[in-house]
Parts: sequence; C-alpha cells; structure tokens
Amino acid sequence: MKKKLLGLIGMGIFCFSLKANAVQIKVSEDTFADLQAQIRVFYLNLDKGAYSFSPTDIMKQYKDYRQQQFQIYKYRLGAKGQITKLISFYGNFDFNDNEGYEGMLWEGAIYFNFRPEFIIGAGKIRTPFSRHNFIGRHNSPVMSSDGDYFLANQFKEALKPVNPYEGGYRGNQAYKRTDMGMMVKGSIKDGLIKYFAGIFSEDRSNSSKVWSLTTGGFGNVQTTGPQESFKNFEYDVRLEFTPTFWGFKQEPNVFDPSSREYQTYGGSLDFMTFGIGYHHETHLENANTNKYGSSSLTRKAYAADFAFEKKFYQKYLIGAELGYMYFKDTHFYEEVINKYKKGDVWTWYGEIHLIYDEKIGIGYPGIGFRYEYVDVDGNYRDTTGKIHKDLVYERYGACLSLYPIRGKKGIDVTNRIGIGFDYVKAEDALKAYIKDKAAKTNNKGWDPTNFTWYLGIYANF
Repeated sequence: MKKKLLGLIGMGIFCFSLKANAVQIKVSEDTFADLQAQIRVFYLNLDKGAYSFSPTDIMKQYKDYRQQQFQIYKYRLGAKGQITKLISFYGNFDFNDNEGYEGMLWEGAIYFNFRPEFIIGAGKIRTPFSRHNFIGRHNSPVMSSDGDYFLANQFKEALKPVNPYEGGYRGNQAYKRTDMGMMVKGSIKDGLIKYFAGIFSEDRSNSSKVWSLTTGGFGNVQTTGPQESFKNFEYDVRLEFTPTFWGFKQEPNVFDPSSREYQTYGGSLDFMTFGIGYHHETHLENANTNKYGSSSLTRKAYAADFAFEKKFYQKYLIGAELGYMYFKDTHFYEEVINKYKKGDVWTWYGEIHLIYDEKIGIGYPGIGFRYEYVDVDGNYRDTTGKIHKDLVYERYGACLSLYPIRGKKGIDVTNRIGIGFDYVKAEDALKAYIKDKAAKTNNKGWDPTNFTWYLGIYANF
C-alpha cells in the first residue's frame, strides 16, 4: 500500500479519464485519482439592499440603488478516486467569494466499499437528510439554485434559526448541510432501495434562536448554564426508491464518494427517485424556563422529495424536482408580550427544466425554472399595533443556458454560459418587519421585494 501511495505521488502519470473534462493520475486499474479544477464567474445586476459577499465591508452596507458587480463566486480544486477497490476517497478545496477567497477544505471523506449493500465512511460530508442536501448545485439548470447566494440580507433575517438552502460548512450554522461525521450507505436490488444513515457532531448554541414580537429580529436565548456542544450526536437517516421495474436507473450516489445527486445528467441517465429523510439534533440547553417555558430545543426534521429526468424523442431532455422539508422546534418566538412558544420552519421547492440535445450554433440550449417557499414561525407587531403572523418569503428563478460540450454519453452540463433572474418577495410578518426596519433606520435599501439578474459562466476541467 505504501509503495502504491508513493507511486501515486511520484510517478505523475497523467492521462485523460473516460469522464469528460477530467484529468486522471493512474497507477493501476485499481489505484487512481480524478483531478478537477472548477471556476464560476458572474456578472450580477443586483437590486438595492445588502449581500453577504466580497468586498464584505462594501456589500454588507445597505444601498438604495441597483449595483453592478463582476466576481468569481468559487474556484475549486478537487480529487476523487480509490487506493484499492475497497478504499475510495474524495476532497474539494474551495476558494469562495463569501469567505474572502481563503482556501479551505469544503468537503472530504474516505469510504470502505465492502459490498454494494454496505459502504461506510467518515469525513466532512453531506448530511443524508433531504435530496437538496445531496444536490451538486454546480450542475443545476437554474444557476440561482446555488443556495442562498443571490438572497439579499433582509430575507436572511428569517433564516437564522435554520437555513435549509445554505451550502458548505460553517461553525456558526444552526443547521448544517455539510458536517463532520460518519455515514453508512448501500444499494439493494440494483438501486430499487437505497439507504443512508449518519451520525455527526452535535452543536449547541443559544445564538439567534428567539424572535422578538415588538422589535423583530432574532436574538440570543437567555440561559442559566453553558451550551455543552459535542455532548451527543446528531443523526440523519434517508431512504430512496427507484422504480427500476419501469426502466429507470438508480442515481449512482451510493457509489460516488461525494454522495452527489444531480438535477440533470445531460442525457446520460434516465432516472426517477423518491426520497424520505429524518434529522434529529438537540441544539439548545439550559434555556431560562421561567421566561420561555422550556429549557431546551431538540430539532426534529422530516423531508420528502421526488425527481426524475428522461430523454424524449432522442432530443428533448425533460426533468423535474419537488421537495418538502419540515423542521420542528428550531427556535422560540414571542407570541404575545412576554409569552413565548416553540417555533418551526417549513419549506417546499420545485424545479423543472428542458434541454435540447441538438446543437444550435455553438452549443446545446436549455432552460430551467425554480420556486421556493419558506415559512418560519414568528409574530411581529408593527408601528400601528397590528400583529402579523409568520415570516414568509417566496422565491422565483429562471435561467437560459447554452452548453458548448457534448461527450459520448451526453451533454456536459457543468461547462456552460447562462443568463437568468432571481425574484424574491416577503409576505406576512417578514414583510411588515422589513418595511418598518427601512422606515425606522438608515437601511433604506430594505425592501420586501428583490429582483436580480445575472450572467454566469461555469468552467470545469
């Protein structure tokens, strides 16, 4: 094994792999690594408001005018491969705009592939809860599906106890899409049933977990003792079902060390996947019982989702995705003055796309649409004394893409040029809070609606 590892580093035998736009270091049939370099560049025509990306000292300032910005959103160096047929690995080293381009290990893991029905590994990995957690969003037909990247900061006020769409790993995230842990997964009957079960580091915090009725905004929960993080485990379980008897194939995420699933495979795979998931984590303890009526919060979450993609008449690639997530006991909120209640968060999302598998000009055209609805428990009393219920926003996205590369198996859906828009509107208590905030403070850029359009270029090698 040691000789093989030294050979992997020292030989430097580079050759093109069978995968499109990848480079492979290959020592033998059983020992290799696929290397990846990826860049995502945007021109953003941003609505008034503030945003959480570089330069942060400027972009986090609220503005009452439209903004023009060119930026590199992400630069990624990645590797995926195996040491033997038993041991596989992957890792992504990212330089992200909203991290000030400081390099960091975004994800990485080692897996032991004992049988298709039993694969076990550990690392910094996607938590197996919802389909959204597994999605490789660099291939998403709508570029603004990339988490909350295009979301102005006034809408993120509602997402502090749980952000279902945030990507990557950050220690201050209340709910983590990617986390440190261990996962067991397997495929049964050629993917008719797939399972994923994981345990992860449990994080406890009182930060931004109580919503105020009168002032709005999330603040820190008053506690009577410390938050003992890592005292126990978070655990997540997910089951997926593919109707293989209808001719659909399983998505290969069980056998991919990154566990990725995609909204489109560019015509290389006709798939249909039904999924359900469960998540459990105690994330707050020692809350002031006299004030909140409870001393702790244990988040229990449930997910259900469906996705498919199929090629029709040899040239029309049609796909869709629908998902629902419900998070119970994510925070406290002030129902009436000095009376608190446990709050929940729920969301659903939908996506549909069409890609035309015949070349027009320099590429293959495609169009995608996406919708998100987010509802967070929370009451807000406006300046007239009226109480509004629920922090709600809706989000609409559309993107027209041109894919210039096609391989033997299908269209390369990572390399592309896209133009699209993202529209968000606040409702109910969130809308009232945003409007009052703009009137009371210097945040004149706070607006309950937001329209951003963009031009994006993704390149992957």
